[in-house]
Amino acid sequence: MTFEESLHDVTIREQQLETHILRSAEYLKRADQALKRQVSMLYLAIALLLVIQGLFTFHAVGRTPLAGVALISVTSLLAIINCGILIRTKTWLHRLNEAWLAPQEKEAFDALKIQRNELIACKPRSDESKNASLN
Repeated sequence: MTFEESLHDVTIREQQLETHILRSAEYLKRADQALKRQVSMLYLAIALLLVIQGLFTFHAVGRTPLAGVALISVTSLLAIINCGILIRTKTWLHRLNEAWLAPQEKEAFDALKIQRNELIACKPRSDESKNASLN
């Protein structure tokens, strides 16, 4: 098998393993739990921001210039929008998180990575030998 075919074979096996893991019930359950926890924290951050911003606004209306209160309110609104964007981003997370893998899945992934690295490490040597034979 040529270098390109071997590398392509390893890449296909990595993709198949990743697809299998991403569709497994255990992985989906762990990902769902982690995402729900992160989204809950973002909702909590929004709620706290609204409460603190509301208290500050009511307290500072008479003491702070209107432009300052408006600037702080706009900044808080942007922070809330940022949290909303983060929530949407978290729900679209499709990357494989290796921390959630079972030990045998981690070993299989590591073996494929080692195999890929060995193939890539062998590539320059074969090119150098071709160049040496041409000289």
